[in-house]
Amino acid sequence: MFERFQTLNERLKNPAIKRFSYVLRLLFSLALLYVIFRRIDLGAALKQVLLLPLPTAIIVMLLSCLRHCIQINNWRCALHLNPAYEYNPKEVVSSYLLALPLRFVLPGGHASFAKVFYLKNSSILASLISTSTERLFMTWSTWTFAAVAAYFTLPGINASLRLGMIVFSAFMPFWAALIMHSRDKWRGYLPAYGVQAPRMMLLQIANTLVMYLQYYLILNVLSSISAVDTWLSMALTNVSNSIPITVSGLGLREGFAIHFLDSYGFTSEQAVAATLSLFFFQDVIPAIFGAVVLFRAKRPGE
Repeated sequence: MFERFQTLNERLKNPAIKRFSYVLRLLFSLALLYVIFRRIDLGAALKQVLLLPLPTAIIVMLLSCLRHCIQINNWRCALHLNPAYEYNPKEVVSSYLLALPLRFVLPGGHASFAKVFYLKNSSILASLISTSTERLFMTWSTWTFAAVAAYFTLPGINASLRLGMIVFSAFMPFWAALIMHSRDKWRGYLPAYGVQAPRMMLLQIANTLVMYLQYYLILNVLSSISAVDTWLSMALTNVSNSIPITVSGLGLREGFAIHFLDSYGFTSEQAVAATLSLFFFQDVIPAIFGAVVLFRAKRPGE
């Protein structure tokens, strides 16, 4: 499969195909913007954002910028799993940004894997391993925080099962290392994985905590909730991002928020308002910039 990727990559270097690719990228970028705005109620999202006091909106936006900086560094760490990768800061940032609008194309955000074609790496396989590892640590953080929250908020579930969920989630990086060790062609990535894994774990913890802070600020504009209760409710809500049945978690995330925030006195409208507000700052605005980067991006060799 990876040999086919390489053959396709060579064919796409043809001058005629490059020009055709340029036109396609323009059309694709415009289509992405259409898809983004078609899949959300932009009017409702903007209305909820306008409910936020200007200082709060600015803080939430700045925190979103911080989160994207954290995720860019997470992507950089993932790329360094390949000892042969030659670090290019501009390429790391651009490949991260152009993947943002691609998350809206397919449920689960799998289309974002296309960013590997915009990297100058030793192989497509190496880039795919880096992308998979990046997503692994993002999922690790989401599931671990949610598992701990579930232990305290879902007493109806057997305690052993709740504890098992924590152990399974918390040790996902270790399970990944065992899988890498099981294949000869993957073992070469293990030394770098041992260096980068702790860094990526810390980065994802920081990213998740910043996200809870954003929700805390937004939710306390709509009603009143403590920092701990924000974590408990939104950690479970955030699991929806790992369920690949909707585009960028839209709809599913709102349903989770309505359920888990109900216990804290939030109405359905308030729950949806909170998730849509953060979605606008964290996903929609960066995706617009990402679509511009995608249009202007050049594949290695172009």
